[in-house]
Amino acid sequence: MNRLVARLEGLLLLLVVVVGTLGVAVPGPGRLVDQSGAIDPTLAVLVLTTGLSIDAAAMSGARRRWGRLLVVLAVSTVVLPPLAWGVGHLVAGPVRDGVLAVGVAPSEVASVGFVGLVGGEVAVAAALVGASAVVTVLAAGPALELLANASSVHPVGLLATLGLVVALPLLAGSALRQSLHLGGRILDVGRLVGLLSLLGLLWEVASEVQLRSEYVMVTVALLGFLAGAAVLGRLVSWGLPPHAEPGVLLPIAMRDFAVAAGIATAAFGPAATGPLGIYGFMVLLFGAGAGRLGRGRWSRRHPPR
Repeated sequence: MNRLVARLEGLLLLLVVVVGTLGVAVPGPGRLVDQSGAIDPTLAVLVLTTGLSIDAAAMSGARRRWGRLLVVLAVSTVVLPPLAWGVGHLVAGPVRDGVLAVGVAPSEVASVGFVGLVGGEVAVAAALVGASAVVTVLAAGPALELLANASSVHPVGLLATLGLVVALPLLAGSALRQSLHLGGRILDVGRLVGLLSLLGLLWEVASEVQLRSEYVMVTVALLGFLAGAAVLGRLVSWGLPPHAEPGVLLPIAMRDFAVAAGIATAAFGPAATGPLGIYGFMVLLFGAGAGRLGRGRWSRRHPPR
């Protein structure tokens, strides 16, 4: 099982391209699934498996950087939603709402894996992912109500949805691992289910992408957001030891497209999730590219003994 999951994770980018292309090329089934409300349950399963991957012992290693992490979390919470709001004005209608949802989403879960690939502090990345999920649950509703200027956004309802599909599954997964001392094959099964859930969500949101000229500007807007978030990640990681930089930079630069899709669906409806399929491609490609570049830079700074 471990070898199977590792093999699939190694093929993640290829799987992302295949699944995303299938969703765009044959959107009918995905849109039908979206209309049945499948995004939230799929997201809950993904977050539950994320909780299973959280090792409390490893997380304790992030405590020595708690002050820096609080500053990083505060800065990203303040800066990223207005950044998404700004680039979102390149487009209009439901797709603008989808771009805005990226700005209030938490750090991308996959960023933890990419940090591990470059030899960074995985515990720091995991701490940021978990803390940003809590911030999203509490702050996404008020932020969208303020920035979207839309009466359809109900912070209380969005808070309840995020509590059910993000906060509770995350806590449940972590509690199950710690209380039952899960390990080995069960955790491998969790990784497999999480990977399939991630691809399922990408298929669902990619099916909302429409091959129209409007989506050219959506792509430009999302590239602008990703570039701005990457610059912010670099700034807030400035001064850290080299091995600690990716644990801050990647989680800040990469926002969770799956949670963003859940937010967009709850706040604006499935039509707003189209940009999240594009962003899912972008953010995973960015993580893989940054991983390759960072791994090379790390090996130059710390040659093998």
